[in-house]
Amino acid sequence: MRKDQINQEVKNAQEVLNNFIPGLVRVAAHKDADGNGHVIVGYYNDPKFGDTSSFERLDRFYSMNIFLSFFQQRKEYMLASKEDQLAFDGHPAMYSI
Repeated sequence: MRKDQINQEVKNAQEVLNNFIPGLVRVAAHKDADGNGHVIVGYYNDPKFGDTSSFERLDRFYSMNIFLSFFQQRKEYMLASKEDQLAFDGHPAMYSI
């Protein structure tokens, strides 16, 4: 992907995430570990695990829907209070109000 395409993917993903979990995820793009491509990364804080992230490689297989699905699965957990998150004893994707 060209730099302008990468920047647009970051912007689009950030806008979508801000609509359903406002202010809880910061999206960025970085060179991947081998330096041959880029990854899109969503940074967030989990009260149990601290600062963490989820990423997808920006290659021909990239889908914004797959990148966003990680956060969609955890939406209710991420919107819960810190106390409720800490009290929950399960996988964040299984949290429900």
